[in-house]
Amino acid sequence: RKEKKADAAVQGSVSDAATRKPLTGVTVSISGRGNDKKELATDAQGAFKVTALVPGEVTILLEKKGYQTLRKEGVAIREGSTLKLTMEMEEEQDDAEEVFHPLLRLLQGE
Repeated sequence: RKEKKADAAVQGSVSDAATRKPLTGVTVSISGRGNDKKELATDAQGAFKVTALVPGEVTILLEKKGYQTLRKEGVAIREGSTLKLTMEMEEEQDDAEEVFHPLLRLLQGE
């Protein structure tokens, strides 16, 4: 009979790289070996916790509209322990350019 392995967990928080404010509703996908995949969204404090993961290496993917997708590969999670992560997401550059266009026109004297 095989012994039951203790599950691994990942918990963390996601914030805006520029403002340092927590990001709500970020889709957090954690995929491991085979079909082991968990997906959830961050709460109002930008926090998330994924439990019952198979120990080993996982890929963590953060996605939110208006932000650059953040991908961390080869993240090692150990049996019976919780990995704590603090991550920051940057706004997509296209949006930033649109915001600054009027200012650029002013600087160029148009």
